[in-house]
Amino acid sequence: MRGAGWADPSRSVRATITQASLDRAFTILMAIAAIGFGAVNVSGLLKQLPYLDPVWAPASAIVMALSLVAVGVSAIAQRWSQVAQTVCALLFLVALLTFPLTVDRALPVDQVPWPWWLCNVGTIAASLSFATWRAAVYNALVPIIYFVLRLSPAGGAVGLQRAFLDGAYTAVLGIAALVLIVVLRRAAAAVDAAQATAVRRYSRAIREHATEVERVQVDAIVHDSVLTTLLSAARADTPDAETLAARMARNAIDHLAAAASDGPGEDQIVPFDVLRDRIVASVTSLGAPVQVRSVPAAGPGLPFSSADAIASAALQAAVNSVQHAGDDVSRWITIVADRKSVEVEVADDGTGFDAHAVPAERLGVRRSIIERMAAAGGEADLRTAPGSGTRIVLRWPALGAAGDGEAADGDPGLGRDGAADRDGAADRDEREARG
Repeated sequence: MRGAGWADPSRSVRATITQASLDRAFTILMAIAAIGFGAVNVSGLLKQLPYLDPVWAPASAIVMALSLVAVGVSAIAQRWSQVAQTVCALLFLVALLTFPLTVDRALPVDQVPWPWWLCNVGTIAASLSFATWRAAVYNALVPIIYFVLRLSPAGGAVGLQRAFLDGAYTAVLGIAALVLIVVLRRAAAAVDAAQATAVRRYSRAIREHATEVERVQVDAIVHDSVLTTLLSAARADTPDAETLAARMARNAIDHLAAAASDGPGEDQIVPFDVLRDRIVASVTSLGAPVQVRSVPAAGPGLPFSSADAIASAALQAAVNSVQHAGDDVSRWITIVADRKSVEVEVADDGTGFDAHAVPAERLGVRRSIIERMAAAGGEADLRTAPGSGTRIVLRWPALGAAGDGEAADGDPGLGRDGAADRDGAADRDEREARG
């Protein structure tokens, strides 16, 4: 039997912002900042070298430069980004702490220790790679260490006010970056969790819907192809009834064979003329006369499941009419189509019935017509009342899917929410039917 063939939504649904994409963006920005700040401040470091130890100062600067290069390269090999950022943050802290040991003579007042230019590179690297509380401690230590350094002769002995301002500037930028990174990461994690929850619920809903569609298809086939045939054969007491039962038995065998061999997958498109000919041939071969009032020459192609549903529902509507509408009854079928929709009306002027009085356990129109059409993306309108005949209108696609729910092709009596039948029959929204 043709299944729903649903795809796993977790493979196709993608959030705009995820924690992985955010971390990727942070890694790229960190790489740009590391390489950029390092390159821009090379000239300042070279000017400061005469005041520094000729061995340890260049060695310290080279090691720090290599860590910045590693951070830059990690934008390409992102699996190493956290390691590179962690090493960079730790090496910067070591360079800042050991800077006084690399100074031969006091720096001029107009110069700042070269680690100053990389303070925020270190604090942001720590914010990205450390746990939140460790990053907070790091962002508090760096301004304090730099404040003490600026007060010392090795840092220029600039005085309390200048040292405090430099330390406060470093602290504000570092803490602001830390807060921004933490907030964005938590927001992205919430998006990831919400997406995962939505995908799980959507997957469950799809499975439940597919199960319901399959159940409707099975119920419809059992009713159409088995129960109806058996009941017709049991009641066949005239040659015409026996002929009808034999034809229904052949149709049942063909239908069951086709359902058994049909597998899940994408629907093939059925040309309109194939669908039209199938409907006309099946309805007019029942033995009882059925007048074909209108058959268009052209119409839209339909997915196989939709074409099969509308053809099977039309046949079942005609079978119900033959079985229950009474003798000497006029029956007719009308097919209307345009470029995007198909509408099939199967009607008679027989006895009609009270749909509200039909027991719930009777499958009939409910499974074989109404729910079958709904499962295939269409809809079925039942118009009947005792003594007023029966009219069943099959429409694909459903009006809610084709537009805003208004009637198509100038027929206001066929709207989804229409209250009036074209002939003044009862409410179109009857959802129970005879078996």
